[in-house]
Amino acid sequence: MKRGRSNPNQLQIDFLAAFRRMLVSLGSAENLPVNESLFMRMTDQWESTRVIPADLLFQKSPIEAVVFRLQKADRDSGEGRLLFPAELIAGELRGEQGLTGFSAKFREQGWVILPAELSAMYKNLFLNILAASIGLEHLYPTSRRELLAEAERVALAAMLSEDEVRKFFGLRLSRFPDSFRSEVANYFNLPFDYVLKRANHLGLVSEQVIEESRAGTQPLRPATLRRPQSSRAA
Repeated sequence: MKRGRSNPNQLQIDFLAAFRRMLVSLGSAENLPVNESLFMRMTDQWESTRVIPADLLFQKSPIEAVVFRLQKADRDSGEGRLLFPAELIAGELRGEQGLTGFSAKFREQGWVILPAELSAMYKNLFLNILAASIGLEHLYPTSRRELLAEAERVALAAMLSEDEVRKFFGLRLSRFPDSFRSEVANYFNLPFDYVLKRANHLGLVSEQVIEESRAGTQPLRPATLRRPQSSRAA
């Protein structure tokens, strides 16, 4: 029987499915091909040389600290769902147009890559979310959207204690003027929208409130809460 021609593109897809899997790609759908292409290039280099790309600002300690905190929160909650590979590669790339950040698995490694241009606030937040996605990957093997949503929930729970969040949202606020948003973001050193997500996870604000906040349809109100600026999510 005549053998069909091999398809190099299909072979590449098969290899990606078997050994290289993008878990979470931040940003929009347009960013996914950029992140995937970059991951392919980096893992090709790793596979052939076992050398971290020269332009990767390698940071091992932050990812280890993040994983430690996520695991502690997971144990304290009694859920015990996070499973991390023995080896994690994490770092930042500078000057990669279109890179938004991603988590991935390559063979038995977990990878977290972020653009170096991110502010410290977003860099810390996304590092936690992407690390959590690696630990949760075994529970969501087919749905990136569900994996990202749960990774956000787990990461925010580890970063933002319930008691601290209730100080701001315990009165079931439904409108958030700019002064309140700024105060909350500065207090937690996290973007307001993500603190609001944590409040939603705790049942302190509704999905409707979040949608209205995103759409900017909420009228402002002068009331604001004053809190010390010493608390920081690390």
